Amino acid sequence: MLEWTEKISLTPALCTEEDVQGMRDAGWEEKDIVDIANVCAYFNFRVRLVDSLGLDLNESMVEFALEHREHAAKLATERGDKLPVDAWGLTQQETATARH
Repeated sequence: MLEWTEKISLTPALCTEEDVQGMRDAGWEEKDIVDIANVCAYFNFRVRLVDSLGLDLNESMVEFALEHREHAAKLATERGDKLPVDAWGLTQQETATARH
């Protein structure tokens, strides 16, 4: 699932029916697949909007995102997987926030 969300985030034009079938084969139902795609699209939208307007994330938002990313990373590790690359630079944002 994480590989698919990374693909639909970073290279959506390369997604195919085979990718969706892979989600089905992994046990995801149609509703789950649509929900996952919607959540992924929503967060991509938010990040692009914030970045394009040059808005800064406040410290509590960064802490919230990092806390949940750490939890997701732990769950992924328990399942023998890993999170996709830090495409949104959360760890970089944390470093920049800590410097202020």
